[in-house]
Amino acid sequence: MLIPTVKNTRTITDLREKALEMLEQTKKVGPTFIIHHSKPKAVMLSNEEYSNMVEMLEDYFDTLKAKTLEEEDEKGGISLEQLIKKYNLNV
Repeated sequence: MLIPTVKNTRTITDLREKALEMLEQTKKVGPTFIIHHSKPKAVMLSNEEYSNMVEMLEDYFDTLKAKTLEEEDEKGGISLEQLIKKYNLNV
């Protein structure tokens, strides 16, 4: 887990006054925590980090869905051949 430190924590005021600098820092250092009234309010990520995170989440949920489908198959699901025949599909 990523922990807020002096190097990766900035305030709302910093964001207002130094947005471009903070974007560059985020590319170099990684996620930047945005603090308001001493409480974390947001996390700034580079586009690349965000894309990687979304891809990892999609892979994770695809894996969960695949496991669910495998379990359904073990419970007597419908085979592909049965679906093709039932709906007169041309595959």
